[in-house]
Amino acid sequence: MIINLRDFYLPLLFISVLLGFQVAFYFLYQFNKVRKEKLELNKNLLAYSAIFGIGLTGYLIRIINLYFIKDINLDLFNFLTKITFLFLFLSLMSYLLLTSFKSFKGIINIRLNKILASYLIIPIILNFIFETNSIIFMLITLITLATIFIYVLILQFKLIRFSTGDVKRRLHKILFGFFLCIIQLFIGGYMPSYILLEDYSPYLQLLASSIFISGLMIVVLGLYKFPAFLELDWKDNILQLFIIDKRNYKLVYKFDFGKIQSDQGELINEASKIEKTDTLVSRGIFGIDEIISTITKTDKQTIEKIQQGDFLILLEYGTQPITFVIFCLLIKKDTNSSRYILRTIKDKFQLLYKSILLNIEAIGGIQQEIFISFDKIMKQLIK
Repeated sequence: MIINLRDFYLPLLFISVLLGFQVAFYFLYQFNKVRKEKLELNKNLLAYSAIFGIGLTGYLIRIINLYFIKDINLDLFNFLTKITFLFLFLSLMSYLLLTSFKSFKGIINIRLNKILASYLIIPIILNFIFETNSIIFMLITLITLATIFIYVLILQFKLIRFSTGDVKRRLHKILFGFFLCIIQLFIGGYMPSYILLEDYSPYLQLLASSIFISGLMIVVLGLYKFPAFLELDWKDNILQLFIIDKRNYKLVYKFDFGKIQSDQGELINEASKIEKTDTLVSRGIFGIDEIISTITKTDKQTIEKIQQGDFLILLEYGTQPITFVIFCLLIKKDTNSSRYILRTIKDKFQLLYKSILLNIEAIGGIQQEIFISFDKIMKQLIK
């Protein structure tokens, strides 16, 4: 009995395409979850979505072209082969352009990103001038792909180096999975398996599809519940958190970010070293309700921030039925990351303590013992 390897690797190829599109949509979903927060570094997720989505569209065309059109219509086969390469180059170009925004400036050379994206126009044009199996086109394509993929990997390493906590751990997984996806391209791609090593194509396809599926699964593990990608200096920017019951001007909860230590025993930021911070807070925070009344002339309106010297106080208000609670974040400068952090804190605090806040008068003097448990969540949030 003769075993036809095509019966094994062809289903794997279609499975990898289906899984790959799901990964692309999941990247897009994770990006859309925090898009309204305007956290620019999350465009890295959008860039990944583009490189997978556009690249896999070309990959699907390649599968259909090789296994269902090649033996029927050679002219159509040659045209679709060029379209396959077009989608591959466009996927890389889209990634480079989407990571060329100003927010990436502290991590990568944005100008180099744009130069490499522009350079990809050359192989795109040559794709429609030369035959895809010509030596000139193969050399240019291999050099281009190797250069761009190495650059993308370096870019991701830099993002990992500048990131922290859960984001860093998940980016490691995504990068490793993405690396495996790249490896399969240089094993089972059109040039290695159908031009250079055509006799071994079935074995290369079987190996490549297995590697590709493994890589995609690892990417999914890293992407699942991916946290928001905040600005590079977000930890140094946030100083102290105060949660206040404005009905009686009492402090419900306080947290000093400068006192959180890293695994190496170093302070996460310098908040605890800033002079007069506590004085500033005691004079500013507890007058918030009066400031609101003065500015708005009515308790029904709210303000979002208060300038206090060199610092800012961002304000968030509890949602029904605990609108009497004010969440105050003392920061150095106004950033989207700081606002996102404050809203995240508000949501978590309300979820845990809503019923307690509604009956806070009944618990008397033990409220500090109750709310101290929120310290653990705060530490997890910043690490």
